[in-house]
Amino acid sequence: MTSPARVLAVDLGATSVRVAAVDLESDEPQVEVLHRWRHFPVPDDSGSLRWDWSGIVAEVEKGLEMGLESGPVASIGVDGWGVDYGYIDAAGELVDQPFAYRDSRTDDWESTAERIGHDELYRITGVQLMGINTIFQLAADTPDRLAPARHVLLLPDLLVNHLTGWVGCELSNMSTTGLMAAHNRDWSYELIDAIGLPRELFPPPETAGQQVGEWRETPVHLVGSHDTASAFLGAPITGPGSVVVSTGSWVIVGVERDAPETSSAARAANFSNEAGALGGTRFLKNVVGFWILEQCRAAWGDPPIEDLVAEAAAVDQSVPTFDASDHRFVSPDNMLSEVLSASGLSSEASHWLVARSIIESIVEGALAVVAEIESTTGVPCEDLAVIGGGARIPLLARLLEEKSGRDVVVGSPEAAAMGNAIVQGLALGRFADLAEARRWLAPGGVAA
Repeated sequence: MTSPARVLAVDLGATSVRVAAVDLESDEPQVEVLHRWRHFPVPDDSGSLRWDWSGIVAEVEKGLEMGLESGPVASIGVDGWGVDYGYIDAAGELVDQPFAYRDSRTDDWESTAERIGHDELYRITGVQLMGINTIFQLAADTPDRLAPARHVLLLPDLLVNHLTGWVGCELSNMSTTGLMAAHNRDWSYELIDAIGLPRELFPPPETAGQQVGEWRETPVHLVGSHDTASAFLGAPITGPGSVVVSTGSWVIVGVERDAPETSSAARAANFSNEAGALGGTRFLKNVVGFWILEQCRAAWGDPPIEDLVAEAAAVDQSVPTFDASDHRFVSPDNMLSEVLSASGLSSEASHWLVARSIIESIVEGALAVVAEIESTTGVPCEDLAVIGGGARIPLLARLLEEKSGRDVVVGSPEAAAMGNAIVQGLALGRFADLAEARRWLAPGGVAA
């Protein structure tokens, strides 16, 4: 019998779109992935990288239909990756296929940052300066693209708009743009003016937990629409000393805090302050993550990831490492060549030796961020909570534990979908508060 508190979580990943079901009445919280669709940015006629948005929407609807056909559904929620967006016109239609953040049109982003001022940008937004940030993407848009635009919507919000007609901007994803004032959680019109865009393009911020419409007579609730915000809610956090290591195309390392940290030390270390889905701040930093391994795997003819990781775990020699946070790995022409160059490995090196070098480099990058968190916040790291795709790789947890000397708790590979479902559960009254939801997620008393 299907639970009346069964919800559907749409989780848009930059390489995989997933629609999952979560039974909020189950004694053992589980994410049942109903539909998964792999995708990548697609070059347009000019060579620019775009998302196949029509394909993404079609696959999401296919997954939602599967969810409705398999039993009653109490609610739907949508989360996805940050920074990317689409424009809708006065009729509510999509102006064009959204650009992918790895597109080269933002290669000159530093000139915009320098014109506004690096310190000024961080003082206002508290966001890690990266070329992928929405502010730099918007600054690169051409007048002909802007002319028909009535609103700019971040991609998870754009999908909610497609499902329900709602026009808005959920706060946690808004905080990834480099256009939100960190301390008052509203758009920084000063920065919007600085990049020459009309203020009316930007819909007002909205908070997670409210119903924003229906799809096929099923309520659609706003959740933490940034996938990392949802993932933090679905992580096995034990207290303020827990550091979340959220693994996917990017590895994002951070902690939950009550308020933004925009000190000179945080600025020097290039940390981001992003809004939590249910309040508070996620103090974190990005490391280019398993995108590196995925691109190398593609160059090797897509051997099964399980076999590749098993072989990498069996390597019993020291391997060279490299700086996995280097911007050179965001969108290189040839990822394998970049890795070989950075690591010093030869082109004759085995696939599993290169894979081991990549994984160890990601671990070193993550632990460097842990050390920076401790020195910047003054709060000691007590344990590491690993979530996302890397939770399926035992080697990752083992290396983190060995190299850090701290306990490592492995959470759900689908933590974003779980956090998405938790917010829906709060909206539906299944949980009284986040503390209760986390006790359900991890019996034994996971702290809020």
